[in-house]
Amino acid sequence: MFTRIVFLILLLQLTSCVSTPTELNHSRLTKLTEDYIKAYQARSDFQYFLSLYAESVVLEDMMYGHKVQNKRQLASFFNWDKEPIKVLDSNKTISIEQTIISVEEQTVVLRGQFNPFVYGGESLGPWRFTTVLRFNRQGLIIYQQDWINYFPRSFVTNASNLNMQKVR
Repeated sequence: MFTRIVFLILLLQLTSCVSTPTELNHSRLTKLTEDYIKAYQARSDFQYFLSLYAESVVLEDMMYGHKVQNKRQLASFFNWDKEPIKVLDSNKTISIEQTIISVEEQTVVLRGQFNPFVYGGESLGPWRFTTVLRFNRQGLIIYQQDWINYFPRSFVTNASNLNMQKVR
């Protein structure tokens, strides 16, 4: 009898460990990535877009030389309401060419391009980019690193050197 009780207790402990997620699985990371891409492509619901990020998010725009360290700074940096972007040729804001998902690292790498657009009266793009997104266990983005091939280069002539800062 004692052996059965011990066996049942061990079995319950093992099954409870298995059912408690400590990481995001591949399908959940895929869904979170799709949500992020759709929100960015549509560029219509800024509050929803911001809801994909943790309060303590860090974003590094490596070419622009800009770093934000929380969601408030992220909202100010992206500021979709400041100046509307008009995407040309009825395209979405971004096109994704490659998505790499690492469940072990809770990280997604997106490679694609910003489609041609008008911003501030100036025609810009296409701009190629690579973006790294790292997620926490709740499925929120805690770190984003952008590598965007800005052109004209005047966008980044006064960029800060993020190489001197500690990598998160």
